[in-house]
Amino acid sequence: MPASKSSTVKLKSLAGRSALPYKAINFSQVNRQAQALADIIEDRMAELTDILLEYESHEVVQDEISRTLDLLRNLKENKKYFKLRIGQATAFLPRNQPLYAFACFVVVPSLMASEVYFRIPNSMRGFFSKVLKLLDIETLFPNIKVFSRPRLDFLTERSAILLNPKTKKSIPVNDVVIFTGTSVHASQLRLIFDRQTLFIANGSGHNPIVVSKDANLVNAVEATLTLQFYNQGQDCAAPNAVLVHKEILPDFLTLLRKKVKEVKIGHYRDKSCRIGPISEPKDLVRIEDFLIEHREWLDPATPGIIKAIDAIVEPTIICKPLSVGGNFKEIFAPIIFVQEYKQDDDLEYYFEDSRYGPNAMYVTLYGTSKYIKNLIDRPIHGKILHRKASFIHNTHLHAPGIERGTEPYGGYGYGASSLSINGEIIPMPTLPQRDIYERIVVPAMRKKLQDRKLKVFSKLHYKNISKLLKLKNYKTSNTQGGEKFDSIGYLDANSVKSGNGSYIKVSQENIYYLLKRPNAEYVITIPPEELKWIYELNKLLKRKESLPINEFRNLLYAIPKNPTATAEQNKALQSTFFQHVYQLLFGKKSGPRLAPFLLGVETGIIDKLLDV
Repeated sequence: MPASKSSTVKLKSLAGRSALPYKAINFSQVNRQAQALADIIEDRMAELTDILLEYESHEVVQDEISRTLDLLRNLKENKKYFKLRIGQATAFLPRNQPLYAFACFVVVPSLMASEVYFRIPNSMRGFFSKVLKLLDIETLFPNIKVFSRPRLDFLTERSAILLNPKTKKSIPVNDVVIFTGTSVHASQLRLIFDRQTLFIANGSGHNPIVVSKDANLVNAVEATLTLQFYNQGQDCAAPNAVLVHKEILPDFLTLLRKKVKEVKIGHYRDKSCRIGPISEPKDLVRIEDFLIEHREWLDPATPGIIKAIDAIVEPTIICKPLSVGGNFKEIFAPIIFVQEYKQDDDLEYYFEDSRYGPNAMYVTLYGTSKYIKNLIDRPIHGKILHRKASFIHNTHLHAPGIERGTEPYGGYGYGASSLSINGEIIPMPTLPQRDIYERIVVPAMRKKLQDRKLKVFSKLHYKNISKLLKLKNYKTSNTQGGEKFDSIGYLDANSVKSGNGSYIKVSQENIYYLLKRPNAEYVITIPPEELKWIYELNKLLKRKESLPINEFRNLLYAIPKNPTATAEQNKALQSTFFQHVYQLLFGKKSGPRLAPFLLGVETGIIDKLLDV
């Protein structure tokens, strides 16, 4: 699609569209929606399986149903991202994993957005509407909108700009676009949608498998078959190359040929068939060109047979030495591209080739390799292409629990996955719920915090010396930008000075104003191990009414302590803990004495600020 299509963008009136600020999300409510969908999937498993078998193998059907249920049943793992409901979203679905992709890129975003629009891919039009009807999507998720008109109309409608006739300011229809496809198409679509829109791109990667000389061959071959034959190789996790050490290549090929021969080919109605029709028959031309290009490397046991009448590509092995050149083309077919390497350092010919970086995604290692281990966090041509999360050792991406819908997925190559907004493109693994929260919700919350108005906390109680100070004839004003406003504040009792009989003098710097909204931008900076301190604090606050002052203080100070640390180290941990609490309550590094304040303030006033 050429960039000139952006000229089709329409200006629409902003009248009638609800404006910011976004509305709060009740996670219990949206989680109930997710659980209801999971219940329907489980109750109607047999009917759902029959529908999906029209398009994919039974092996894939079982896998994607399992992944979908895992996402929906465990959405609570992502609870922290469900804070505010944003505006509209648009999703472009891939041609594989119809149910799982729908759950990840449409259903979950619908729990965070006012509406989500998507168009059924052409290759799925014969069955996908049956899935939507069976799962009762229209009733359960009324804000999910299926766009039935042609693709060009979809692009024109969803890339429109809203115009405010009064202010003449414009905003895009979408807050977020979620795209799955090739990096070329992603780049084209980016030009069509407004730069203010968050664009989440899920592309394709090289995903090489490295089989070293000390690898478990049985496991390595099984991983190769699973990854390459998943949906006939029409999957972003399929490996472009299987790099096998020279010493074990003969044994690897012998076992691989044996296993490939056992694979059953046919229509998906036969649940034992692992290989079936390619989803888009026109792709057979591209696949045939690839096979012809590499005909001298075709393994004699698999001569590269294409059955045009059934749109089936039979499993094919290509064995080409890495020294002759690595394979960096996305195949999207059941073609296993085996490449021999002689020694560990020879792997640089693949991973340091300039064609590797743009689509760097996952690397899977069976056995040991110093070179692969050193890839992690090491810049190649000035860019880090692999982090710990994109390195898979002695297992594979489709193994249970490795790739999950509640965790980021993708790589650090531009074409593998990326986020873009306001002209900035960030190659990184994506997770729609996290990305929407961090790139749209947090900035919106930050703006709210900056614009907040605080209300005077009129009842300041101070019992003994450990409670809040009760002031009479208390005079103070909080001024910001020349404008007076009320605010919830806490007065440090130790700072009070007597006036001339009529009132008590209070220095403005000794009044600490509670935040009116959670300090979201600070929460995301707290390390997970230190977030546990805030969880423990919340538990303690629920018991505070029944605890003596001294015991409460001791328990509070003990929260961050490490029994194996020195007194000096524990003092530093306590300081860090207190700073976290002050930032969450007041947005400052310091504040009033914490134990007296926490004992004196009503829990209902601060519990939302401490809900991390």
